[in-house]
Amino acid sequence: MKRPLDYDSSLRYIEIIMKKLTTSEIRETFLSFFESKECTRVKSSSLVPINDPTLLFTSAGMVQFKDVFTGIEKRPYTRATTAQKCLRAGGKHNDLENVGFTARHHTFFEMLGNFSFGDYFKEEAIAWAWELVTEKFQISKEKLHISVFREDDQAYDIWHKKIGIPKERLYRFDEADNFWSAGDVGPCGPCSEIYIDRGESYNTGNPDLDRMGGDGPRYLEFYNLVFMQFNRDAQGNLSPLPKPSVDTGMGLERVTSILQDKQTNYEIDLFQPVFAAIESVAKKKYVPEQNENKDTVAMRVIADHLRATSFLIAEGVLPSNDGRGYVLRRILRRAVRYGKNLGLNTPFLFTLVESLVSSMGKAYPELKEKQSFIQEAIRAEESKFFETLEKGLSLLETEVKKLKPGEKLSGKTSFLLYDSFGFPLDLTKLVCQEYKVGLDEKQFDLLLEEQRQKSRGPKDAKNSATNTAAWSVIEKHAETKFLGYEAFSSEAKILTTLSIDEDNYILTDKTPFYAEGGGQKGDIGWISVDGTKVSRVLDTIRPIPNYFVHRVELLPAELAVGKTVSLEVDKENRLSTMANHSATHLLHWALKKVLGEHVKQAGSLVSNDLLRFDFAHFKPVSDAELKLIEDMINNEIFQANSLQTKIMDRDEAITAGAVALFGEKYDDKVRVVAIGDGFSTELCGGTHVSNTMEIGSFVIASESGVAAGVRRIIAYTRKTAYEYLRERSAAMDELRRQLKAASTAEAIEKIDKIFASEKELEKRLKQLEADSFKALAKTIFDQKKEINGHIIISTILPEGGIEALKQVGESLKDRLTSGVAILGAKNLAENKGYLMILVTKDLTNSYNAGKIIQTVAPIFGAKGGGKPEQAQAGGQVEGLEEALEKALSSLEKS
Repeated sequence: MKRPLDYDSSLRYIEIIMKKLTTSEIRETFLSFFESKECTRVKSSSLVPINDPTLLFTSAGMVQFKDVFTGIEKRPYTRATTAQKCLRAGGKHNDLENVGFTARHHTFFEMLGNFSFGDYFKEEAIAWAWELVTEKFQISKEKLHISVFREDDQAYDIWHKKIGIPKERLYRFDEADNFWSAGDVGPCGPCSEIYIDRGESYNTGNPDLDRMGGDGPRYLEFYNLVFMQFNRDAQGNLSPLPKPSVDTGMGLERVTSILQDKQTNYEIDLFQPVFAAIESVAKKKYVPEQNENKDTVAMRVIADHLRATSFLIAEGVLPSNDGRGYVLRRILRRAVRYGKNLGLNTPFLFTLVESLVSSMGKAYPELKEKQSFIQEAIRAEESKFFETLEKGLSLLETEVKKLKPGEKLSGKTSFLLYDSFGFPLDLTKLVCQEYKVGLDEKQFDLLLEEQRQKSRGPKDAKNSATNTAAWSVIEKHAETKFLGYEAFSSEAKILTTLSIDEDNYILTDKTPFYAEGGGQKGDIGWISVDGTKVSRVLDTIRPIPNYFVHRVELLPAELAVGKTVSLEVDKENRLSTMANHSATHLLHWALKKVLGEHVKQAGSLVSNDLLRFDFAHFKPVSDAELKLIEDMINNEIFQANSLQTKIMDRDEAITAGAVALFGEKYDDKVRVVAIGDGFSTELCGGTHVSNTMEIGSFVIASESGVAAGVRRIIAYTRKTAYEYLRERSAAMDELRRQLKAASTAEAIEKIDKIFASEKELEKRLKQLEADSFKALAKTIFDQKKEINGHIIISTILPEGGIEALKQVGESLKDRLTSGVAILGAKNLAENKGYLMILVTKDLTNSYNAGKIIQTVAPIFGAKGGGKPEQAQAGGQVEGLEEALEKALSSLEKS
């Protein structure tokens, strides 16, 4: 029998399937292969681009190399390979709504890539891709099809003449499919993609889907080679780049599904521990490869969203109502909604984290290191959402059931769900899709913007000035030279003066004044001419990067453009601000040491009188922990540690362990502030003390929660710390005086006795109150009468309001073996009236408490309801007597 052309390769492919290479082995095979081609293995960058605030998340392997490709950044290598964590769930790249319903869409995924920065190009990239796929991964050559850009003859010839791909498996596609660009202008170029033909069993019956390049499952693209060789200008013209580069991408989950011979990405080994955990909590079985099965879809959504949620939290992103935090909240709450579809009505997602750690913790140790924090963050958000989920879903389902297929849910309803029940818009949209109705997103957007405008409120002068186009005039001048790291005063030349929103501003060529930034308040001080102070500097701001502008009290004639003036910083104000800023770094360090590495800065304020530090943590910091943090910081202060600052390459500093804030934009060169032997090292442009002794002392004034998962510490240093402690000491002295205590310990002992005595008095008072209500119940019971042969009790209690009503009602229940009680109560101070009806079980066929209360409640402006045996309503005092009489007369008519 004649062997197929690629018989040996086919055998090797069968062997791989039989061996079932794990996802981890496939990842390592890729990276090791390109290391053998002299590519440097580069660690995955963060899901939050450290130096690119224009992107919500890292969505491709090339993101961390953007500046390298454009020549802005230089690295010590020209070849690289990575396994990059990616997330597509916001902005331009958003796969959220497709997750669970398709075989391949994910929010979180891994992208394998190899890159050339002006080094190797098409010939090597194509040859190595082919070698990897056919020799290392052992995929049958006959199953592979190749696409190139229609005009890329060079790539076509390499594939055909050098690799040997027959023309019938080599395709020329248009720009939409095979030409990559970063945007309307900039680097761009053709790409070549490798597809695998998975066989006729994957046909859908639709020729448009089942052809090569179609969207059906038969021909699956799994490796994309991008050749960046052009630069596109604003007119659309292409010019060759001086150093063509290569950017490739291979989805790890996708190639694993091929090598493990699975129909969908969700069937690969990486997901199985997670599905097992979901099955355990949901008490349902995962049915593989059934895209229409509701339970299958729900489990896939949960598994995918667990990965996205866990990795984001591990990197310091926390649920919030804006930016990245809101994307995280949407993903997490979408998972909760699908969990509810599985019958999970209490927090569950946090319990699945352990299964993810077992699956991916070795490749990404940050999952294991921060497992408890990830679980607590998810649990807190789940608990918060479950509080409103049931009511929100009930409201939503009630509203959509009123609509016919094709009609739209009002934006007013979807905004109410968003604002009052915490429903992200896409979650509301999901439920609408289930009921085959639309959603008025335009009305929702209008209501959301209206709310945002209200919440902004009137702008203060500085913000108004910062946002105005009037600042553009200062860009005509050279950037400000900042002298404040070394000096408190200097001579400077006035470049321009401005008056904006009733505030006066001066721009000089250089300044010792620090402009507000990085949480640190701007400097204040004076401007002098010929030794005379002519205006006070009220603030210093940076409306445009690298331009330091002084907001001044007055703009006298002496401060004319071109004039040389003396600038003098308020030294005491600056020294206190410097102490608070350096103490903030120490606080960040101590919090990480005491609470864990999950602690991330979430905001800060550094002024002359205090420091305020917001950080990620999901429970109050205990008194013992606060004391330890205080002790650690004061110990470092008393050690007289010196502070060192130096300018470093941004990436070098971060690699060396300097703390950078996610989402902040840093220049290529950054200022690094290190304390002592470097135990605290951060990227920081602020002003600092030169030695920790200059901080004086450190005292924590308060610790509180400001948002879900965010805590706030306010602390003092230097003179403010002394004044704070002196006030506390004075208060304690006064307390001891009033308690006639010789010591603090004795004062505390006396306070404990006072509290114990008060508690005993409260207990006795409650008992007296209970006895009083019982006696009142007896008196009321003794005044009973008969109607239609049944015992009837009716009265309005003289005092006590709702609490009296409840207690007297309970006492009457014990006494009333057969009969009806109608009780009223008033709270005159709040103009509230209450009515309760009790019916013994033997009489519920004759009298229904719930129906009676519904009939009479409107008389005193109340709403009420209940069971046949007991019902209650609350309204106004006016009309209460009439309602009671109406209830009583209804018994007589029965």
